[in-house]
This record gives sequence, structure tokens and C-alpha cells, in this order.
Amino acid sequence: MSSLKGITRISYLVFFISHIPITLLIDGQAVLPRNWYPQSLVDIVDWYVSTFKDKMMAHPTEPWFKSLVSLEILVQLPFFIYAVHCLLQHKDGILFRSLCIVYGASTSTTMVPILASIASDRDATFSEKSILLGFYLPYLIFPLCLTLITVRDNIVSDSEKGKKMN
Repeated sequence: MSSLKGITRISYLVFFISHIPITLLIDGQAVLPRNWYPQSLVDIVDWYVSTFKDKMMAHPTEPWFKSLVSLEILVQLPFFIYAVHCLLQHKDGILFRSLCIVYGASTSTTMVPILASIASDRDATFSEKSILLGFYLPYLIFPLCLTLITVRDNIVSDSEKGKKMN
């Protein structure tokens, strides 16, 4: 992909690399038994929930949020690993581009109810909502931009192929 070069490529590489441990060690606690985790990681999530009032990560976790985190573990996590491999190897074949569109579109969609839940929380102050939105917004922005970049690059690539055929 012509747009996943330079700083953009590095940004996505850091995003995906950082998201692997976050998914496994932090987000996974919303779905997997907490006794699978060292107490120090459980304490970090408990501290985060109490400090930043993130009701979605509080136990017991709501079923709708648990289902989204399950998708993150089962579908997105393998993509993160594959994306890191492709970005490190500068591979941008059709499979990678297709998976970028699927990942970006599905993740952007799942972020809508999460962000709406934060924004509509009547118990949270404006400041608390702003902080949580700051934590969660990158997980909308990066996937949404990845979708737009990939779709645009595919359209440009198809357009260039059409010009060569004429």
C-alpha cells in the first residue's frame, strides 16, 4: 500500500505491537477468568477501573462488552500478529489489504457503542468522560483511518491498472 510507508507505517506498527499485550493482559480480563492472570495484572485493571471510572472493564463485565472483547481476542489478535509481520516485512499483498479493510471496518463499528456508552454515562463527570474518551478514541481513529487508506489505495491501484489496459 502506497500510503503505509514512512511515519504512517511506523505508527501502525507501534499500534499493532502495543495492542497485542493490551489485548492479552488487560482487555482479556473482561472475558477470561481473572485467576488466569497474575495478581499484579488484576490489580492494574482494578486500579484503572477505580481511578478512571471505566464501568465497561468493571467486574462483572456486561455481556455486550464481553462479546466485543471476545471478538477482539479471537479475531483481532491474530490480525495484529499478522499485521506486525506484514509491516515489518513490507508485505502489502491482497490478503493483507483485504484484512485491513475487514479489521478497520469491524473495529470502527464496535467502537461506536463503546464510545456512546462512555458519552452517555450519567454518573460520570465531563472530565471523567473526556479522559475515558481519550483512552478509547485511538481505537476508533487508527482502524477507521486504516480502512480509508486501504480502500483509497485499492481504488487508486485499480484505476492505474485500468489506465494501463487502455
